This record gives sequence, structure tokens and C-alpha cells, in this order.
Amino acid sequence: MYKTIIIDDEQNCVEVLEILIRQSFDDLTIVATFTSSKKALEYLQTNQVDLVFLDIQMPFLTGIDLLEKLDKYHFHVVFTTAFDQYAIKAIKLSALDYLLKPIDEELLNATIIKFRKLKGQHDIKNQITSLLQQYATPTVSINNHVNHNNKIAVAFQDKIVFYDPHEIIYCQSNDNYTTLQLKNGEKVMASKTMKHFEDILAPLGFIRPHQSYIINAKFIEQYNKRDGGFLVLTDGTSIPVSRHRKEEILTMFKGDF
Repeated sequence: MYKTIIIDDEQNCVEVLEILIRQSFDDLTIVATFTSSKKALEYLQTNQVDLVFLDIQMPFLTGIDLLEKLDKYHFHVVFTTAFDQYAIKAIKLSALDYLLKPIDEELLNATIIKFRKLKGQHDIKNQITSLLQQYATPTVSINNHVNHNNKIAVAFQDKIVFYDPHEIIYCQSNDNYTTLQLKNGEKVMASKTMKHFEDILAPLGFIRPHQSYIINAKFIEQYNKRDGGFLVLTDGTSIPVSRHRKEEILTMFKGDF
């Protein structure tokens, strides 16, 4: 029996993958599931497993960050991702496997067959080390909206300006435009939708607690339970938390900082 864990910050993704595995693969035993990457890291530091399904885009600690913090690798990794083409290229170069969301049953089956064949035959440590090196290579951009220095490009009528994502406190939706609030107090109005910025910023530690906001998790100062729940940022801004994201946000505050 192969001890298996699932790590994904979206509970519904965990549940779907868990169902697919339980109904089709008798030799895989799911010993734990995590929506908290930090708790998953703590588990992997003290427990032996054979196979890890690991989401790439997670707040506070991405799948890549998690691997970087581990000293030993006794397990095979299957990455799950929705859109991070940069990570996919790095995964391919390191000969590790990945599944695109929503996960296809046939592709999952092919992945498990591959895992069974390769179990014990490959140096997992070298593969993951290769992945981390590829992912850190500055000559490959996250996507065509991020330059080699990991700055995001915002196009204006007469110019393109590059902004450091770590200087962005939050993004706010304004119909088909998005306002970027910067750490220096500047506000930038970009003619792109929130979905555009979410795709770019989610792998960089940003979360979307509300339909109208994307926030840089490092600027969260507290979670206030009053008035339905809202986040207070370091600049004093209060960001509402939508009902369907409340549980996820509360989970983040239970030891994820």
C-alpha cells in the first residue's frame, strides 16, 4: 500500500481528488489531506509517505516553497495546477509529473501507472533539486505579463510600467478596470480585469478573500470577526471577506503565519 497525502488550499479540490483516488486505486491509502501548506510541511517533516499530490498556487507557502523548506525527499510528487505555465515548464524539465485542474480521470490513471513503475527506481532528491533550480532560473518568466525580475507589466496608453508585486498591497475591482494600491501610497488604474491580475499574482502569495479584492498576504495584520468578517491590512485598509471564503481565511489564521 502506498501512503498518499493531498495538499490543496481549496477544500473542494481536495475532496474531488480524494474521491477519484478512493474509487479507482486500491493500493493508494490517503493518510492525510491538507488545505494548509504550513501544516502539510510540518507533517512531511515528521512522517514517511510515498506519494504527494501538491497544489502549486497556495497562499503564504506555495507548493514550491514547501519543497524548498524540506531537507529530505522520500516521496514522489504529482503537482496539481490550474494555470501556472512557468511551473509546468520547470516540472517537465525535472521529469516530475503534474495534473491540470480540473483533474481528468484518464490522466490521473496514467499518472498513477507511471508512479507505480517508477517507485524506487529514480532519485527523487535529484529530481526535486532540479525542479527548484529550474523554477528559480530568472531567464524563464512566470508568464508573458511578468518580466525576468518578476515584475508585472501594466500597460497604459503611451507606455508600459513594471511594478514589483511585493510592493502591491491589494488590487480592487472597478468594473473592467483594476486599481492597484502600492506600498508607497500610489494608486494605479489598470485597464485589465481582476481575473487577469489574479492569474498573475496568485502564485506570488496573493489571495482573493472577496470578489472585489486581491490582497498581498504579507500585508495582512489581523482578521476581525465583526460585521461578517474582514481583514485589516498594515496600511489600515479593511477588506471584506465573502461568506464562501470565510472558512478558508479562518483556516489560514489557525497557525499559517
